[in-house]
Amino acid sequence: MKNTHDIIIVGAGWSGLACAITLAEQGYHVCILESAQQAGGRARGVQFKHFLPRQTLDNGQHIMLGAYHSTLALFKLIGVNTDIQLQHEALQLAMYTSKKQPSKHPYIHLKAASLPSPLHLLSGLMFMQGVSFSERLSLIKMALMLAIKRYKLKYDISVLQLLKQYAQSEKVIAALWEPLCLASLNTPIQYASAQVFLNVLKDSFSHKQSDSSLIFLKNNLSTLFTSPAIDFIKKHNGEIKYTEKVLQFSPTKYQSLIVTTSKQQYSCHTLILATPAHITNTLINAQSPISQQNILIPGHASLKFNYEPICTVYLQYPPDTELPSTMVGFFNTTIQWAIDRRLCNQAGLFAIVISASGKHESLANEALIALVHQELKLCLANLPELISSQVIIEKKATFSCVVGIENQRPDNETHIAGLYLAGDYTNTHYPATLESAIRSGQSAANKIMLSLYPSAKYR
Repeated sequence: MKNTHDIIIVGAGWSGLACAITLAEQGYHVCILESAQQAGGRARGVQFKHFLPRQTLDNGQHIMLGAYHSTLALFKLIGVNTDIQLQHEALQLAMYTSKKQPSKHPYIHLKAASLPSPLHLLSGLMFMQGVSFSERLSLIKMALMLAIKRYKLKYDISVLQLLKQYAQSEKVIAALWEPLCLASLNTPIQYASAQVFLNVLKDSFSHKQSDSSLIFLKNNLSTLFTSPAIDFIKKHNGEIKYTEKVLQFSPTKYQSLIVTTSKQQYSCHTLILATPAHITNTLINAQSPISQQNILIPGHASLKFNYEPICTVYLQYPPDTELPSTMVGFFNTTIQWAIDRRLCNQAGLFAIVISASGKHESLANEALIALVHQELKLCLANLPELISSQVIIEKKATFSCVVGIENQRPDNETHIAGLYLAGDYTNTHYPATLESAIRSGQSAANKIMLSLYPSAKYR
């Protein structure tokens, strides 16, 4: 066949790019087929004509944790100067609420101390502002007990059940734990997986102090990662083809796979589906009923997940308008987090994040913007008038990270020779985050290399 490649990757999101980078670095020739006109998937830079001229936003506001070691290492590999492009800040949570009149000071304030882990967290909890002494003791007791148990549960339960087991007060749950759960799992606490939540806490608080730091991006996602990633792949003899929507794939008796797109057909010996779970599921369902049953590893017989949306509201104010800190949180409100985009050289621009489903979904954009503007006054009483605004809603932003979700997540390998899966929904033990996507892509690449050269050892 004319369009024959060694390795084809379907999807140029972060997982597909991570897979391609890992393979390309080891000398493998990869070809990426991307249905859109640009790479990045759900984490990319975007522009809007009616927004401020030449202002690049992100398809959704992202921050990272110091524990995102795979992502940080990949950044350095492709030449991203992390000292310049990223800003690390010690863990600090300033939470405002609608149950208190606007104030210069947050209702609850947690700041990690400059001490080795886990003392930095325990000290921060001991001196946490806005909660009673007994509530602080309950928080410290919970932190210690989770560490003793190595953040491992015998049976998965909801985050809310876990918090009640450790006698967390309603105030602490609402002001601290619920916003953190939504930020990391994008799933309401009453049915969010406690084990996946603990996996994130373990990586953040059981090793180095820097693992719990908040990492803010100082550029849009495309400039920061997608563009240098594609440059790296091309320099290592890889290629990417845009507007190539894959319609189906089929194994052949010659141990190769045929990939049919909206434009042409390709042949390869290794195929990675680095597409969102619902798209991967559609491609698998395009197979015959018999082959469908033989694709996934037993025990992972379905890729049918429920999904949660993420709404990002960008509000542009005069350039001298600033938040009290780079990021502030809210509870008992519609909005959950506000990030000051001043770091991205976008003075006066705030990214407001509303995770998971909620009443806000029924509001028209104008009403939602007005509500968000009003709630921001909880931390900025003298908020000026808006200059411009933009609402971005990703309806299937993440899979719903519910109790027992680990039993539904597939491995990278499948029962079809040469076919692999990559994406944040695979069995990374992490919620749907940039780190999970990167880990999955690298894991798929390493398993491919190991299958081709079983005696070799890859990181």
